[in-house]
Amino acid sequence: MASKSLAILSAAYCLGQATLVQAAPEVSSLQSALTILKDNDLWEQHTTRTASAILVEASKTLTNGQAACAALSEALWAPEAQGQAFSAGLNNTLSYQHYLGKFSKNELYWIAPTANKPCRAISGTGEIKTLDCSRHYRLPTLCTHSAPVSNMTTSNPAPQYQITVDTGIHKITGFRDSAGFRFDGVRYAHPAQRFQHSTVFDSPGSSNALTFGNQCVQRTGGSEDCLFLNIATPYLPAAFPGRTKDLKPVMFVIHGGGYTHNSGNMVNYDGVNLASRGDVVVVKLNYRLGVFGFLATDTPGSGITGNFGIGDMVTALKWVSANIAAFGGDPKRVTIGGESAGAGSTLVLMASKAAKGLFHAGIVESSVGGYTTPSLYSENPTLTQADATFQSMLASTGCQSDTDPVNCIKTIPAASLFAADSSSVWAAVKDDIFIRSTKGLPVATREYIADVPMIIGVNRDEWAIFTAPYFSGYSGDPTNAYDYLEYSGSDEGTFGRIFERNISDFANHPAFPLYTGGDPAQAAFNLTVRVMTNGFVRCKSWSQAYLLAKNRRVPKVFVYEANRAYQPTLFTIPECEPPVGGTPADEYFKCHSGIVDTNLGALIWSGLMPRDALDIPFSQLLVDYWSSFAWNHEPNPKKRYLEARGYLNTLGQVKKTGEWEALKWRNPKMRWLQWDGYQTDLSEVEQCEAMSLGLNYLAN
Repeated sequence: MASKSLAILSAAYCLGQATLVQAAPEVSSLQSALTILKDNDLWEQHTTRTASAILVEASKTLTNGQAACAALSEALWAPEAQGQAFSAGLNNTLSYQHYLGKFSKNELYWIAPTANKPCRAISGTGEIKTLDCSRHYRLPTLCTHSAPVSNMTTSNPAPQYQITVDTGIHKITGFRDSAGFRFDGVRYAHPAQRFQHSTVFDSPGSSNALTFGNQCVQRTGGSEDCLFLNIATPYLPAAFPGRTKDLKPVMFVIHGGGYTHNSGNMVNYDGVNLASRGDVVVVKLNYRLGVFGFLATDTPGSGITGNFGIGDMVTALKWVSANIAAFGGDPKRVTIGGESAGAGSTLVLMASKAAKGLFHAGIVESSVGGYTTPSLYSENPTLTQADATFQSMLASTGCQSDTDPVNCIKTIPAASLFAADSSSVWAAVKDDIFIRSTKGLPVATREYIADVPMIIGVNRDEWAIFTAPYFSGYSGDPTNAYDYLEYSGSDEGTFGRIFERNISDFANHPAFPLYTGGDPAQAAFNLTVRVMTNGFVRCKSWSQAYLLAKNRRVPKVFVYEANRAYQPTLFTIPECEPPVGGTPADEYFKCHSGIVDTNLGALIWSGLMPRDALDIPFSQLLVDYWSSFAWNHEPNPKKRYLEARGYLNTLGQVKKTGEWEALKWRNPKMRWLQWDGYQTDLSEVEQCEAMSLGLNYLAN
């Protein structure tokens, strides 16, 4: 039967039927690992690096190689189809396979025959050879790769692009696009009961992962059945478990949104370009939000202990540990990370023994803290402290008057519970299950911290995007700006008085000299953004990095401040954009979330076209920094790696700007993250000291 099928597939090719659409093949049935060869310069459909192929890695006869391509609804790759295509992408992707030690430079790969050359192969250097068909060579195979580019509005999970992976328990069907294999909407937890912790999904069977799963309940809708994750990978092993030496590092991305909104499905959080260019496996997850994810009380017997969203992250990490090898990921090289609430979650997981051993490095982008916490020194409230919010929720839902208030709030319709949630701030609590400390990440005590390397950093003007609405129409004296903020709008408690202190105290402080000349309102705004950014983001991050290094709590910590940004389409204001008619070289505010699309390689994917000649090269640089950290626990890409992959823009920057050095506490430096970046002193240290948020404040 097998030989008959192979004959049919071969005949189909010979008849000129380049694609033969059929049921999604299982990787194991191909008896070969698969790699998408894509020289990803992040230019998407505009790239000149157009040559792409699927590499069937196992050595096969020509007939079996053809059959493998046909099973993928593809044909043998032909250089003639794209002119001199080898030099337009396959040169770099095959030299990278040599760099990885998987194939030699002289390895031959099956390619499409011509009328007078029925057995042809190409070397890793592009030399085409005619082989003697009677000798039954066995070679790896290059198949065409016709899957289209995806973007924020379009993907094509058509049957001819589908592929099935067997985890050993469950078969999951995903698809490929031009950059990689995608498995969108993978269930990682059994449907969780409200206010109960999730458990790892381990049911046998099969499922499709062709579209995103439900987002968790939030203002734009969602479902309580929402515990799904999305996987992007450039590589699928032949079988699970496969050869562990070929597995890729995993980057586990936790979305931001203040624990109240967003999901792993966010359009600008797509991970396929990071996976493709960085040669990593990217995992993004949904976790329960708001009241559903973080309600907590000390009411005896309630079981409402909070941290359900944090527990979901741990459950997802356990799922990754058990299953990610089937998707090409190495469960022993997992980097967790995220921006804003995703950064805060990374810090929480680093302090949680429940997550011990499930990850091996952390990336913390724009972690919010300091002045936003109930106090400067207690970041995880106790269950007793959290009970006030619980009682408020009982009152607003009407459950307080029910004969069984706890059962009432557990069973009322999700829409009713969400409608009653008026809180804009949710946080992890000290539950003694996932979190045993009230100190957030305990950088200055001997409490548990995961012994893993870190990247931590901020954008230069984080809080401008939140401050700008409060300056609409303001034209007063800069020295009165803080008083103006205190009494403007309905959020004066958040933006005007912080930690029960009138922040106008800083208006005339020598550490914050007023800007002279120009528009008084602009001067006031600039000064306000500076103080707010320090108080809400920068100072806490610097104190954490400094004390982690000083107290040797982690092996290394790499610090950055981003001075180039590109704000996501769905989260921007004019102040966070270059001036009209200007370029990113002009002065503008580098706001919260300003490098998310950039370091995921998702600018054009998200509809953000280049503003100048450096936007895409800078995105390449950040992707190469971040993925190097996942590979080597150092953000500095290796020179031989960059040469092998042809990443010449990044190679030029590495040579020109030197290494991004780990922070040393006696002389703390950071990376000024821009094109032509450099090492420099931590910024605003004097100002943080003036705000009682100096480098040692978390130790006091």
